[in-house]
Amino acid sequence: MALMTHKKENPISVLIVDDHKVIRQGLKSLLKSADEIQVVGDVSNAEDAIRKTQELKPDIVLLDIRLPGISGIDACRALQHQCPESRVIILTSYAEDEFLFQALQAGAWGFLLKTEDYESIVKAITTVADGKKLINPNLVDKLITKFSEQAKEIIRTDSGFDKQDIDILKLVAKGQSNNEIAEALHWSEITIKRKLQTIFDKLGVKDRTSAAVEAIRRGLF
Repeated sequence: MALMTHKKENPISVLIVDDHKVIRQGLKSLLKSADEIQVVGDVSNAEDAIRKTQELKPDIVLLDIRLPGISGIDACRALQHQCPESRVIILTSYAEDEFLFQALQAGAWGFLLKTEDYESIVKAITTVADGKKLINPNLVDKLITKFSEQAKEIIRTDSGFDKQDIDILKLVAKGQSNNEIAEALHWSEITIKRKLQTIFDKLGVKDRTSAAVEAIRRGLF
């Protein structure tokens, strides 16, 4: 597989941050064979990562999430504010959704798993150094799902419907009666009738079927 050639004349400077010495040594060994990359340092914790980044100003910081003391996510957030010229790529063993979202929210430019092959790591470094963000392809679907859920939440918030309204509408869409909805939500049937009338008025409809259709059309659930 042909490796990407970085556009800058100078090699891309990289700082490696991982609490496992074997991982740091392995990455240094791998990256030595990439002419466009120069490893300028390696450290084992977030505090040293921040200090070294301020000192060396590397183009890229390869940062693990699980570190002793300050986490990689918090370190990424600190680097985003203190050393914005250095771009963070999270390189971790953990593929959980929460880590991916937290890393991106903290300002990471890339998110890779340690199972990546050599070419993928080099490509990620050169891609991010050229100002483009990169995420492990297997995690993209998770990201799209998360953004879709957030978009729906924004729609619900802006619509004027609260969680109780949405819960009722979901049960209406399933064809449940007022009595069944009341039992499911632990309210009285009178309360459900009153709330349903308010929901109908908000949606501008007159019956349950129309309410369910309109709620779905608006993306309320």
